[in-house]
Amino acid sequence: MKFQYVCKDVELTSAMKKACEDKLGRFEHYFHSEEEVVGVMRIEIVKGSKFVEATISADNFSMRAKTINDDFYNAVDVLAEKLEGQMRKAKTQLKKATKQNSLRENIMLEQISDDLEDEANFEIVKKKTLSLTPMDADEALARMDALGHNFFIYLDSTTGLVNVLYERENNGYGVIEIEK
Repeated sequence: MKFQYVCKDVELTSAMKKACEDKLGRFEHYFHSEEEVVGVMRIEIVKGSKFVEATISADNFSMRAKTINDDFYNAVDVLAEKLEGQMRKAKTQLKKATKQNSLRENIMLEQISDDLEDEANFEIVKKKTLSLTPMDADEALARMDALGHNFFIYLDSTTGLVNVLYERENNGYGVIEIEK
């Protein structure tokens, strides 16, 4: 696995690199990948604590986890646990899915341990039908705030495409534009 590090207000030491590579390098064996698996570590100081985010990508699949902890090494342990849980969750969902071949091609399901407790938690319990009204991003933001949601799906009046407006964890908003 190839690691990249993005640090802000933190001096990256060889011990920190080794901890990341030891704990997160093992995720490489979960992927069928023509390209090299890449792990991007973002490390910065936020309000006196270490903010650590890991993104692991291979071909068409990425997973990401983040945490804030006073101790960097504990943060890396938490990230490894979160990513392992995401892999178990993905495995459970893929077992239930019948049309997810592209994702199955990227993940080596047999490498991921089963978590029977997780299987019960991945049931769709509600379905909703939307009627999309053309609007601009400002109106979508106003409607999202009025509903108290952290995301809002709308039809962009300028492009005619479906967009998803969402609230970002680190303040601000983002828009996902769906291509035709």
